[in-house]
Amino acid sequence: MTIFKPAGVVSDVENLAERQLTSTASTPESAAHAALKVVASHLHDSHRGYDIGRRQSSDRFLRIEFSELAAKREEMAKDVDALLTKLGIQADGEGSTIGTVHRVVLDMQGKLFGRGRARVLREVVRGEAVLEEAYDDVLAEDLPSEARQLLQRQHRQVRATRDRYAAMLDEGEDADQPVDHSLVGRLSRLNKTITGNPILSAVIVTAASALTARLLSGRRRY
Repeated sequence: MTIFKPAGVVSDVENLAERQLTSTASTPESAAHAALKVVASHLHDSHRGYDIGRRQSSDRFLRIEFSELAAKREEMAKDVDALLTKLGIQADGEGSTIGTVHRVVLDMQGKLFGRGRARVLREVVRGEAVLEEAYDDVLAEDLPSEARQLLQRQHRQVRATRDRYAAMLDEGEDADQPVDHSLVGRLSRLNKTITGNPILSAVIVTAASALTARLLSGRRRY
């Protein structure tokens, strides 16, 4: 026995099946997920880059710094990979093409450490700025509360690292400037030392006040 269906019912069923097949075959990745994968990729890049810098550097201070940064970035990358897995996103666990270039730059600079620390610090600041921009992009997306809290905390850490190394770079460049041995130059350096140290400033002001009081007291006696 053959059951005939109205043409309209057949058309609706076929359209529904086609829509289901299309949605199953291709589910586009959301902008938030894509941005999150970029952050994870950059963190893996950062970890490998600092690990290479640690092994290439002959500067004891930078070796210690890069060792700590490599460990921190490895932990941050693991946390973001775990977040991706929790959200049902495939975590690559590898770096990006941009990151690969960044690692090569750090590796090449390992041979140039003898020319000064500023060259390396400048590259660190650049790399941290790239990573910070990736965090800016992902935090502009609609994220679950837990994910946002994790990324905001990591973002603050990256910004603090960039600011710290930028300050170190500025200090290093100031040190490379020729020293002014004139009276004005010496007074200027002395003033920076005093104003940059609140405790020393307070001691000098107190001593100056006591000396002034003694001088005025001596004049009154005569």
